[in-house]
Amino acid sequence: MGRPAEEQCFGCQCMAAFPGLWLANGTFSEEYTCEQAKVQNLIPEFHWGGPKALMWCRRFTSALNRPALGPGAPVLTRCPDGLLSHTMCRFSGSYSRIMKRNRPPYIDFETGFPKSEAAKQTVVAAFTLAKQQKLEKLLEATPQKTFRGRVIKQLSTRRIRHSGRNDLGRICTRHREGGAMQRLRFVDFKRGRKDIPATVLRIEYSPERTSHIALIQYQDGVLSYILAPLTLRPGDQVVASEAANIVPGNCLPLRNIPVGSIIHNIELRPGAGGQLIRAAGTFATIITKDREYATIKLRSTEIRKFPLECWASIGQLSHLERAMRFKGKAGINRWLGWRPSVRGNAQDPHTHPHGGGTSAKHTKRPPVSPWGILRTGYKTRSPLKPLGLIVRRKLPGKMQKKFGIAS
Repeated sequence: MGRPAEEQCFGCQCMAAFPGLWLANGTFSEEYTCEQAKVQNLIPEFHWGGPKALMWCRRFTSALNRPALGPGAPVLTRCPDGLLSHTMCRFSGSYSRIMKRNRPPYIDFETGFPKSEAAKQTVVAAFTLAKQQKLEKLLEATPQKTFRGRVIKQLSTRRIRHSGRNDLGRICTRHREGGAMQRLRFVDFKRGRKDIPATVLRIEYSPERTSHIALIQYQDGVLSYILAPLTLRPGDQVVASEAANIVPGNCLPLRNIPVGSIIHNIELRPGAGGQLIRAAGTFATIITKDREYATIKLRSTEIRKFPLECWASIGQLSHLERAMRFKGKAGINRWLGWRPSVRGNAQDPHTHPHGGGTSAKHTKRPPVSPWGILRTGYKTRSPLKPLGLIVRRKLPGKMQKKFGIAS
């Protein structure tokens, strides 16, 4: 077989012949035009542009040019003919997915600013829920006002939504759409700048999360976002240090946090950054500690152990009134990226197992998904996840209502 062409034109109206093209039957043609390919239905009439063109290009080239691909894969480029608006396929040695993820990397850096000596720990008593309630009464005259102006450009990026689709354009999660345009804030869940005091400049509203965030400025002038506790106010001092005081906003390892304190933004693995207790109004409580682990009760009533080298922040998260929010209209859900959800018993029987019939008073069977999978009655936790650190599984919803969330 001959050597395949480096560039081949798909979907255009030109009659120019290219050096060659692999055919569907595995043979190689030295002279093969786009018009001849259309006649033999090898290339359909298709307007190129958007992700559908890329998907079709991948399927087409994998079928027609399978012997020529090897380790490489097709990548879209523009046709050199400026008069024709079509797309060409250039073969290269590498191909990357077009899906863009909202995962801003954490960059650890040093400014060279001389660090001051870390202050000694003066507040060592546990910061309990009762102590926070007393602090809230003292701060009633200065409520936590949120700044809703423009976000700092260097600390944010445009949020990319996929409307529940994967890289092939297929729906993986139903009832999702684009929603309103948002900018993602780069929140420092890791609190990587240790032993550098910072001042809270303002409390900001964050559209992509339920809790508020705080804009802080370190002593060397670096700006950063952190999760805002309930009693944090502009002008307060926060620090991430092993010798930090037990006050809201400070970040310490679990080894140095006393038993009974309420915490948030807890690490699952040392150095991985906070992953648990990040929603509005949530907190966890340290129950006991031993030589290796700290036993913590989470907001979901689950009790599990965490290594003492994991870091956590002090206090309860802000925006408690978020649970009392009244949306008022269906359009607000559309702004948030949610499409309407139709009940199963209101659909046809070929669309949903609950559908059909002349009455909609019952589901005709135990609640199931559109694919017939039971909604309740069995555990959905993956068997690959470790269970050794979980002391008590979370209580079911009925028991939480009966005994309370804090039981």
